[in-house]
Amino acid sequence: MTEELHRRYIPDGQDNLYDTHKCRVLRVYKQTEMDKVFLFRFIDQEVGKNWKFKPGQFVEVSLPGIGEVPISICSSAMRIGFFQLCIRKAGRVTTKIHELKPGDIVGIRGPYGNGFPMEKFFGRNLLLVAAGLGMAPLRSVFLYAIDNRWRFGDITIINSAKYENELLFARELEAMRDIAEAENIQIIQTVTREDSPNRLKGRASEHLDKVMIDPKNSTVALCGPPRMYKSMFEKLVEMNYDPRRIFVTLERRMKCGIGKCGHCNLGNSTSWKYACIDGPVFDYYDIISTPGMLE
Repeated sequence: MTEELHRRYIPDGQDNLYDTHKCRVLRVYKQTEMDKVFLFRFIDQEVGKNWKFKPGQFVEVSLPGIGEVPISICSSAMRIGFFQLCIRKAGRVTTKIHELKPGDIVGIRGPYGNGFPMEKFFGRNLLLVAAGLGMAPLRSVFLYAIDNRWRFGDITIINSAKYENELLFARELEAMRDIAEAENIQIIQTVTREDSPNRLKGRASEHLDKVMIDPKNSTVALCGPPRMYKSMFEKLVEMNYDPRRIFVTLERRMKCGIGKCGHCNLGNSTSWKYACIDGPVFDYYDIISTPGMLE
């Protein structure tokens, strides 16, 4: 990567691509047996005031002597000086992060990636479809839309998981249901592997017929396992959603966050992309024009 391209990926307000800022853990709360949400504040107030991100971007969380891991930001981009991360315990570094308590310090690099082009969403309906951990980055989009409610049309969010106790932010979404109805926000929560008196049954794609927005004036954001995207693409196009307005996140195999390690190559020898710098947000045509991106 040339120096010119290298500079292109330096986050706004930073002088160095590798700048790491100290952040204090303010709050930790449990979402599921494997997932916790962490609220962070920058120790340097000047950094906190100038640090900005776009919904869909991610940061590298660093624990000295242990390692670092890329995590999507799950809070609203409208909040200054604070941000939230939903972290699943899935390896050595994330296991240690789960042991953090309020007052502990971590290092944060970023934000990285391209994020969702929210300005292209203005004046349109929003359909957000999350499966499993995919609700974490889409929560950032959802909260941003709520904080800028006048910029968007009707909003529908479909939150799905295998089991009810694995639904991320389920209680938060239920708590805002009354306000949501008044604001023309539709909330659909569904599980795939059990019958629940509180949730719908089936995959997210099976409930698209319940969405009460005009497909022709809607933008779609998807986040979940890559195998979910193929079926969702087919169903959405069949229902007259504009392919140019369909966006997904692909956070597979990301490691360094800046395109240096080559760990997150997507595609094949004739066409490839880096999930961390070309994504993690891609549109429909990025996906279908790059063979192997969903494999």
